[in-house]
Amino acid sequence: MSERALLGLAQLQRLLSSVHGVSAAPVAEFLVDRTPFPAPEALLISEHGSELRVGLFLEDSVLAQLSRSASEPWTHERLSGFCAAAEGVSHFLYISHRAGEGRQVSHLELEAQAELDKYLAVLLQLWATGRRAASPALRHRLFDRWSPRPGLSGAERDRYRLASALAAACARALEARYVIAGRLEALLRDVRRLYRLSGGEKFSALAEGAVAWAA
Repeated sequence: MSERALLGLAQLQRLLSSVHGVSAAPVAEFLVDRTPFPAPEALLISEHGSELRVGLFLEDSVLAQLSRSASEPWTHERLSGFCAAAEGVSHFLYISHRAGEGRQVSHLELEAQAELDKYLAVLLQLWATGRRAASPALRHRLFDRWSPRPGLSGAERDRYRLASALAAACARALEARYVIAGRLEALLRDVRRLYRLSGGEKFSALAEGAVAWAA
């Protein structure tokens, strides 16, 4: 892996860690070079008694997009690669956070959080360069044009579809309440609170796009 890709991966981890107020070991230390799944990214988890072992696979084409300069345009290729990396890092951070608290996490929670994190990771980079108004176009590209990758079972397709729909609903609400008005601190406060919800409470909050203002 190139030094630029490693730097990009570390920056992505710092971004998502900062957004949610969490910390974890450097994700680069957990990268693996192969996976049994035909996917651009995959989080591999195994339990040995009380020990949790984690490995993250990111395809070379995904890592290549992390080498791009922040000033480069968000082409379809760049967005796809970056979002695959964001999904993997999101999974890694969420599992690390929940394991550190001794809490369980469902596949649906993991995927829904990753879908929202993809939106947030790109949005905040656009925001930093004065382009937060691109949020509706970003949501459209991430959620309205979503399609499952080949080879998934029916149950997996349904889970990914639901995760995408939940994240899309939350992104729309966050955009309307915070992004348009430029209320960054309020946005971060609510997504951090949402991050710590679980189960039905989390799914309801995602679907309604309501955390702090409904509490």
